Amino acid sequence: MVFQPKNKNELKKAVELWCNNEEYAFTKYGNISQWDTSKVTDMNYMFYGSKFNGDISNWDTCKVTDMRSMFSKSKFNGDISNWDTCKVTDMRSMFSKSKFDGDISIWDTSNVTNMNHMFYNSKFNGDISKWDTSSVTDMSHMFYNSKFNGDISKWDTSNVTDMSWMFSKSKFDGDISKWNTSKVTNMIGIFKDSKFNRDISKWDTSKVKYMSDMFYESNFNGDISKWDTSNVTNMSYMFSKSKFNGDISKWDTSNVTNMNGMFSKSKFDGDISKWDTSKVKCMSHMFCYSRFNGVISKWNTSKVTNMSDMFSNSQFNGDISKWDTSNVTNMSWMFFGSKFNGDISRWNTANVTNMLGMFYSGKFNGDINKWNIFNVTNMSHMFYCSRFNGDISKWNTSKATNMSWIFHKSIFNGDISKWDTSSVTNMSYMFSQSQFNRDISEWNTSNVTDMSKMFSNSQFNGDISKWNFSSLKHNINDIGIKIVKKCTTIKVDKKDIECCVLLQPIENEFIKCSTCNNCFDISIKESWIDNKNSCPMCTVEWKNNKVYLMK
Repeated sequence: MVFQPKNKNELKKAVELWCNNEEYAFTKYGNISQWDTSKVTDMNYMFYGSKFNGDISNWDTCKVTDMRSMFSKSKFNGDISNWDTCKVTDMRSMFSKSKFDGDISIWDTSNVTNMNHMFYNSKFNGDISKWDTSSVTDMSHMFYNSKFNGDISKWDTSNVTDMSWMFSKSKFDGDISKWNTSKVTNMIGIFKDSKFNRDISKWDTSKVKYMSDMFYESNFNGDISKWDTSNVTNMSYMFSKSKFNGDISKWDTSNVTNMNGMFSKSKFDGDISKWDTSKVKCMSHMFCYSRFNGVISKWNTSKVTNMSDMFSNSQFNGDISKWDTSNVTNMSWMFFGSKFNGDISRWNTANVTNMLGMFYSGKFNGDINKWNIFNVTNMSHMFYCSRFNGDISKWNTSKATNMSWIFHKSIFNGDISKWDTSSVTNMSYMFSQSQFNRDISEWNTSNVTDMSKMFSNSQFNGDISKWNFSSLKHNINDIGIKIVKKCTTIKVDKKDIECCVLLQPIENEFIKCSTCNNCFDISIKESWIDNKNSCPMCTVEWKNNKVYLMK
């Protein structure tokens, strides 16, 4: 008697037994090739991840509606060319990550609505040119990272709304110039990292909202000058790392809110001077590592909040003096390693909180003395190895907590004596290997916990004897200064004795407390009378065997 499962569960149970113990399954159900599957409507995940590669060519699939992930991650590569798929609506991930490369050219796909991930990361490269795709709405990831490069030029895509990542990382480079894309809203990453470089100039993109990563690291450099981008809101990383350098000067960008990384590391250097950027909120990484050096002086940046890395390591050196930066909160790494040296003296920086690495290793040396940085908390690496040496003496740094590496390897030597450092906790490497040698004796360092290597290999030799080191979490000798003195008073034989606490010993001139390892001016030795005195730094009682002359 032929085995006839009533539903998916019965069939799935038999299939699993066949895959695990073919001999026993044969005894119980008969040969899998002869099973009567005419009552089964759902075959999703039937051979998912299995090693099965037997004969199921005669299976009756006339009532099946769901073939989702049926052969996903499997080794199946048998003949299923004559399967009746007329009622199937869901084929998503059907052959994803599988070895299947058989003939399915005459399959009836007229009712399929979902083909997303269908050949994702698969070896399939068969003929599917005559498939009826008129009902399909989702083709996202369909050929992602696949070997497919067949003819699908005549496919009916009139109902497709999602084509995101469709050909990403694939070898596809076929003709799809006549595809109807009038209903597509999502084209995220469709050609990302792909070999595709064919004509799509006439595509209807009027409904598309998402174009992020669309040509990221792709070979595409075709004409898309007439595309309707009026509904697009996201263009982030659209041309990043791509070869594209075509004309997009007339694009309607009036609804775009995200241009993050749009041209980063790209070859684009076209005219985008008239773009409407009035709704853009994010421009971070937009031109970083790019060749772009065009005119963008009239861009409306009034709603932009993030400009981090915008021009980092870029060729850009144009006029952006009149940009409205009143809503920007993040300018970190904005001109990192860039050639920019234009006028930005009138920028409104009142809302900026992060200036981390802003001019790091850059050529900028303009006037920014009037900037309002009242809300900036992070100034770390800001002028690291930069050419900046301008006047920033009037900056309000009262909220800054991190000033680490800010002038490391820089030529800056301006007056910052009145900076408010009361909130700073990190000053590590602040002036290391720098030219700075100005007065900072009155700085409030009461909250600083880290000054490690602060003056390491620097030119600084100023007086910081009044500084408060009470919050430091490391050995005070680690700040890297050549000579640091801190005057203090200790009791010796009931008398007040002035001595000089040194944070770095000089040979043969100081006495060292063996408890806290701090060093003191040798003059204190002459005032030493009894063993009841305590170390002015660690307050541990001094005894002869715990204090010695530095050798």
